[in-house]
Amino acid sequence: MPLLAESLALLLLDDESGRSTVSLGHRHRAVGSAVLLDLARTGRITVTPTSATSSSASARQARVDVVDGGPTGDAVLDAALSGLSGRPTVGWAAENAGHRAWRPLLERLAADGAVRFEEQRVLGVLKIRTWPAADPSREQAIRAAITAALRGDLPAAGSDVEAAVLIAILYGIDHVPGGDDPAVRARAAEIARSALVPGPTADAFPGLDLLPATILLAVS
Repeated sequence: MPLLAESLALLLLDDESGRSTVSLGHRHRAVGSAVLLDLARTGRITVTPTSATSSSASARQARVDVVDGGPTGDAVLDAALSGLSGRPTVGWAAENAGHRAWRPLLERLAADGAVRFEEQRVLGVLKIRTWPAADPSREQAIRAAITAALRGDLPAAGSDVEAAVLIAILYGIDHVPGGDDPAVRARAAEIARSALVPGPTADAFPGLDLLPATILLAVS
């Protein structure tokens, strides 16, 4: 099962320059939240609220509990799990997981042929690493699913769970494709909200009702 975090990494890379299209803080928070959702989907973690309130601030203080810390068979998820001891807050866990995962995710995408690794030196000293697109077909398929959802081609509940979750994350960091269009942004907000209520999306990603509130803090 491809990681949600892999798909998100592709969406956050500029195809030509091979550089991240969002700030470091946004990238860590978003990618880390995707990693946590991947762990939740595989039953390795749960998220426990610390308050009865539903504010973003209280959601960010929710605790991440590791229910199965054994090897997952995935190096990215194993690295994230190793940093989740002591019931960390979901906000800290997302940033930590995003920091750990970014380079390994890009290396995996390069090994799969989706991107290629390039390294340049500035002034003969500073190394600049970039990951431009090599085979854009995978990213194009992801973007096509997102575009279909944003156009309203999917049911409100979301038949494509991953597209709905990716839209929720991208909406949280104000990076929805075509988000300059008010209609597109309104549809993205609707999809993001739908990820917070019981249904197929929440069932596929336990803890999703808490994690997007963490992501939304990235732009507050």
